[in-house]
Amino acid sequence: MPTRRDTPRESFPGGIAATRRSVRARGGLTGVAVSLSILVVGWLARMVIGGALGGAVSFVAMVAAFPLMPVAGIPAANGTVRVALAAGASLLVWWFLGQMVAARVTRRAVAGWREWTREFLVLGAGLWLGAVGSVLLAALALGVL
Repeated sequence: MPTRRDTPRESFPGGIAATRRSVRARGGLTGVAVSLSILVVGWLARMVIGGALGGAVSFVAMVAAFPLMPVAGIPAANGTVRVALAAGASLLVWWFLGQMVAARVTRRAVAGWREWTREFLVLGAGLWLGAVGSVLLAALALGVL
């Protein structure tokens, strides 16, 4: 007669079940990390390139990292509170997107970070293109470009 175990079975460290749990638990934080990485790349480009081109690359990276800044009117209106609220709301959007992607990916039998990255890039591209496109469209409408 089989014996009943009172404790649940542990999965293999680094196995399929552990990886799925990791993706599900850390998907949102990874989305926020991607956003902050884009911001750091823009800052580094500003330091390395310098001048107007470095500033433009840095601004585009900032808008890609914080896509709600154009919604808050950041290029036209400035202010510490406005920037902080837009950045915080953008990070919340990235966290939500990362969690949503993690939930979608972990429905499959085999899910890992590769699948999460692929799905995140597809959905995140919409945010990036929308935010950067809105700033470019505004620049065209104002006659800057």
